[in-house]
Amino acid sequence: MSGRGLRRDSENGGIHDEEPKKQAGERRQSRPAPLVYYATGSGGTTLDTGEGGGNPFASVLIGASGEKTLRLRNLAARLKKRTYALSQGHQVIECRGDPLLPGWQFTENNHPAREKRAALVLVVSDYSASGEDMSLPGAARDERRIAAMLAQYGFSVDQGIGPRRLELTRALASFRHRSRGSDIAIIYSTGHGIECDGMVYLLPGDYPVHEGYKKALLRNRAVSVSRIVSAATAGAQNIVFFAGCRSQVSNIRTPGKADADGS
Repeated sequence: MSGRGLRRDSENGGIHDEEPKKQAGERRQSRPAPLVYYATGSGGTTLDTGEGGGNPFASVLIGASGEKTLRLRNLAARLKKRTYALSQGHQVIECRGDPLLPGWQFTENNHPAREKRAALVLVVSDYSASGEDMSLPGAARDERRIAAMLAQYGFSVDQGIGPRRLELTRALASFRHRSRGSDIAIIYSTGHGIECDGMVYLLPGDYPVHEGYKKALLRNRAVSVSRIVSAATAGAQNIVFFAGCRSQVSNIRTPGKADADGS
């Protein structure tokens, strides 16, 4: 379940939300908009030391996915209630979008040839190249747990992506192409997260934290969540889980030290 067939970084557009430019012949307009779940609200942080050794959101998602009676229409409420409880009120999830397949289930995939499932687990846990002591051992465990859960339910999973920005963007470009041939696409992503002017960013492992978090630097050296979301291009339902923090830039006093237990 390691990363596969990573190709060129073809989406380094300079637009605000970093969504790649449409190519001729791409029928992007026919692809359903992703359903996006955030593990915390705007300005919130997430925990890296919960049950199972990682984010409580990941633990709840893994548990909920195995419930045979759970439908996609109920997933947001289930995640919100249980994540809040497991994190002892620290994390309040946010969901954006409405499910196009409200009756869809993780567990109901008895005919894989009929429903093609693709997943990308994009986790940054190693921040040794950043110059700060801010690596996330819990996120590393969550990567393995989430990938195993998705594989169990018939997803073809890409994981083991390197932490540097170029590796992350190449993985997103590859998955954008691969997921286009699928019916269901899921992206699970986590790492240190920052929110600036309403935009949420995943910090790569080589982000220069000593330079701070100015908007221009985030756009050029981080990876926007909107860019991650745009890589899910399946034909029937696209789902993105972002489990990182959404720390407000104005509230960060020391780069890389937004939350002692958070991500």
